[in-house]
Amino acid sequence: MKKNYILVLLMLLAMPMLSFATHLRAGEITAKRISSTELTYKVTLTTYTDQINGKAANDGQESVSFYFGFSTNKVEAFKVTRKKKLLINPATMCNVYDTTFTFPAPGTYTISCGIVNRNERTINLPQPSENISFFVQSTIVISSSFGLNSTPVLLNIPLDSAVVGQRFIHNPGAYDIDGDSLSYKLTTPKKDKGVDTGIGEFITGYKDPSSLGKVPILNEAGTGPASFKINALTGDLLWDSPREIGQYNVAFIIEEWRKAPDGSYVKIGEIVRDMQIIVVESENHRPELEVPADICVEAGKKVEFEVTGKDKDKNTLKLTSSGGVYNVDASGFFFKFVEPESAVFKSISAVSPVTGTFTWNTNCLHVRDQSYDVLFKVEDNPGRFLTQLVDIKTVKIKVLPPSPLGLTATENEGVIDLKWKSNTKCSFEGKTLIYRKNGCSGLNPGACTAGMPAEWGYVLIGTVNATDSVFVDKNVEKGTIYSYRLVSDLKVNQFLNMQSPPGTEFCIGSEIKSGMTVLTNVTVNKTDVATGEIQVKWTRPLGFDTTAFKGPYTYKLYRAEGIGGENFQLIYTKPTTLTTAADTVFNDTGLNTKDKVYRYKIEMLIKGTELYGTTAAASSVRMSASPEDKSLRLSWEANVPWSNDNNTHIIYREDKLKPGTYNKITEVKVSNATTYNYVDFGLDKSPEDGDISYDIQNGETYCYKVVTYGSYEKLPALGQLENYSQIICASPADRSPPCTPTNISQTNICETLDSKDFCNESTFTNKVAWSMPASSGSGICRTDLSSFKIYYARYESQEPALIAIQDAALGTTFNHRRNSKDGFAGCYYISAVSSQNIESPVSQKICFDNCEKLSFPNVFSPNGDNINDTFTPMNCPAFIKSIKYEIYASSGLLVAEGTGTEMSWNGKNLNGKDMPTGVYYYNITVSFEKLSEEGTTKVYKGYVSLRR
Repeated sequence: MKKNYILVLLMLLAMPMLSFATHLRAGEITAKRISSTELTYKVTLTTYTDQINGKAANDGQESVSFYFGFSTNKVEAFKVTRKKKLLINPATMCNVYDTTFTFPAPGTYTISCGIVNRNERTINLPQPSENISFFVQSTIVISSSFGLNSTPVLLNIPLDSAVVGQRFIHNPGAYDIDGDSLSYKLTTPKKDKGVDTGIGEFITGYKDPSSLGKVPILNEAGTGPASFKINALTGDLLWDSPREIGQYNVAFIIEEWRKAPDGSYVKIGEIVRDMQIIVVESENHRPELEVPADICVEAGKKVEFEVTGKDKDKNTLKLTSSGGVYNVDASGFFFKFVEPESAVFKSISAVSPVTGTFTWNTNCLHVRDQSYDVLFKVEDNPGRFLTQLVDIKTVKIKVLPPSPLGLTATENEGVIDLKWKSNTKCSFEGKTLIYRKNGCSGLNPGACTAGMPAEWGYVLIGTVNATDSVFVDKNVEKGTIYSYRLVSDLKVNQFLNMQSPPGTEFCIGSEIKSGMTVLTNVTVNKTDVATGEIQVKWTRPLGFDTTAFKGPYTYKLYRAEGIGGENFQLIYTKPTTLTTAADTVFNDTGLNTKDKVYRYKIEMLIKGTELYGTTAAASSVRMSASPEDKSLRLSWEANVPWSNDNNTHIIYREDKLKPGTYNKITEVKVSNATTYNYVDFGLDKSPEDGDISYDIQNGETYCYKVVTYGSYEKLPALGQLENYSQIICASPADRSPPCTPTNISQTNICETLDSKDFCNESTFTNKVAWSMPASSGSGICRTDLSSFKIYYARYESQEPALIAIQDAALGTTFNHRRNSKDGFAGCYYISAVSSQNIESPVSQKICFDNCEKLSFPNVFSPNGDNINDTFTPMNCPAFIKSIKYEIYASSGLLVAEGTGTEMSWNGKNLNGKDMPTGVYYYNITVSFEKLSEEGTTKVYKGYVSLRR
């Protein structure tokens, strides 16, 4: 029997240990509005717990208490049971607690939950960390003024591994189902402030992860101090780099912003993620991910691209992707974020390199103001004894409304009738905007151009409903060439309209007139800044009736600058008999064909001076080259009345062994203007005229020209039209960023100033200096610096913003003039910019602060002689927020007081009467402008003798 008592006692002793056992690793709270008529939300707490040391505690955590941010006559706690447990890995359990809750009225509510306790040995928290509770909260704003709202959901779990000395990256994979804008900022993890309060407080003694390690604590490249920050736009949490093994907890805030009709953004909520990072030592190297640049697409078009993962250790790699576009939640279960069709990502694990293909057939329901963030992750498999490492990158996909299609225009009795295909893709309410300009533009919008660019010179001439497909332009002049374009303006939600890119232009008046000549060639014969030459060719009039239209006949050739130039000048007049082709060629000389594009058109005159017709204009071919690492990206364009699409264009490169000789290196099959590009790595793919293959090297110069081929669809007898571009020369360049500026120093002269300096100066100057290292952990540093960027923040808690770009030739010091109120206080970052306009990481932050120099006299004489008439600071005060003073007589009676930014007591009491000679005591409270937003407050106490 005695043994049984002992057993019961042991069980009782074990119970509090179990209930306070440590297990919480990470988590967050999300909320989803589930009713359009009531203020009802589904609120979910997702936690991640320690399955090794906290399994028993987690098994016993069948319920938690939610606080919904309001109280009656006491704080209300709501018991919520666990709905789901999912084993993430042998060390981690995912737990889901959710409930449905109807809020009593519109307002701002902070939903919170605290759980006892965090898991043990979290080295950047006060020890023992297992005695600290876990606390997270989310805030929602319920208001009819901006409609229904749900918090974003986080599709990437908040647990990750990092390696000492290697850059770490995490992204929460936030997706907002309402399409609101998200921003990110760091915060300090919280704990419960007290039992049954629903209030959290920052954990005192929390340490920034980048502050731990053996000094010096450097970044991965070894060029500067380690840093721990979050990208405010992308949500990439970057730690460059961990220096001490162990377990860390960090937290960040995801803010939700909704665009108002006036274009401003209103904050409508935020959630806090508290996450855990395990840092280990490993010989494994982080894999690297290659993804395309951000993408814009019109609804209805397919997005498809490849993602590549590489690993210098040649490990097996696994590519995965997450985001709302897949309709899969963080637990891997189906959830309809987008409809009707989700994206697909296909990849098979393989030894490095590994590729995956992303495919998404977009539709009108995908249109929204904010981009879709698609997160890609590559994870290596280094074997059982090394830690797996990852690289994460995000591709933003913006889906715009579709442009109106099939625009045509016809002249009809003094008006122009426009017709296009009716909008059957999108059921949104909205309008179609009709734009017009004189002449044909030949311009193509960029992929992310929403609405009509102002610089194109189009004028809005009409608006119809989005479902309409006709418009009559009555305000036209006969014989004028017009260009028309359409833009969709659709209502994507009750607060926001979005515009499509401009549709394809339709030119009227530029059609090939019966019996009219047409341009066939605008080809660059010579490239030079002053003696360049372009050959222009045109046909004799096609089917011209000389009996109906009498001579004399004349060709007039006009030229304008720019690929869409409209400012035409007459450059050549040629009388003609219309019987020979010799007078349909003109060599235009003395041009700057190296830097400029020229555009031509021809007028044909009959009866000496009567205009018969004008050709559509045609420009020369313009080629450009963009330097990349050991390669050059070539692109070209031309604004011509014939079509160069769906043809094969030829690129030539100069033979370095035979200067001036150009060999064909490749044929490029083009389909439309977006495919007029080619990246040259040095391989000669057409060696029949001599193989000039070689490895292209950075810093060396390579020269190119391209030949385009096109044709008139309605004039097939003219055959292929061949036109050469100018010669373009460029040098490949390493586009890696410069090294980070180091040895940031300051010259803070505040402490050296005397009272006279404060009196005479209305401005103060901070002098910041830095140096550029010759090498770093990644090798030799770049020396081709073009400028330095200086970032500044008035307060230490703020993120510095760009205030100046200084030419690198001006050196590595910067003087920042400040006003007398803010003084010296502020913080600075410095970054370096290469000649390729690539910016380095920012330097360590360096801060200046104001000094607190203030002293008071011990005697003053308010006798009207203008000498020492008031009791005021002895030195000229600076950097003062406010001064509050109280003057007491020796009896303890308050005789004078005041508040302001300056202090001056004239010896009178509260009733304005002169005080007698004697000793008076003062209590002066001064608030100084300092580096912190709250500033500092200092109290001065003493006595002063008043003498008459």
